[in-house]
Amino acid sequence: MLLNLIHVNINVSDLGRSIEFYERIGFQVMHRLGGEGSETMGEATSRGAVMSLSNDPRASCKIELLKWTPGENEPPPERSPYQVGVSRIAIRTKNLLETVKELESRGVEFLSAPHEIDVVGAKRYVLFRDPDGTLLELIEF
Repeated sequence: MLLNLIHVNINVSDLGRSIEFYERIGFQVMHRLGGEGSETMGEATSRGAVMSLSNDPRASCKIELLKWTPGENEPPPERSPYQVGVSRIAIRTKNLLETVKELESRGVEFLSAPHEIDVVGAKRYVLFRDPDGTLLELIEF
């Protein structure tokens, strides 16, 4: 029986830069990955961080940032939002307009002004990208 979504893995080209970006938008590092406990895939190993919007280990879905070495971790060409696979990661907020102003003051650049919607209780959303181009969405319910 499936219970809930635990984390989303995001491969990054610069771990420090990505941790700083996700901390800027409100995530906290819960656990650092690396050293003897490193994940391996073939000849590549990773170091990284598990991050959450809360420091409670039972908090909802987390992100796991991984930097693989050796490996091709250069940012890929920008993905189309219509491409097959994961398109974007959505993060709920209570007051989108206030959150956008706060994040803009921290240097976050949005792709457009917030869009008004009426879908399953959602009121508005806005899109932006992380340093490697991963598409992120803030959505207000």
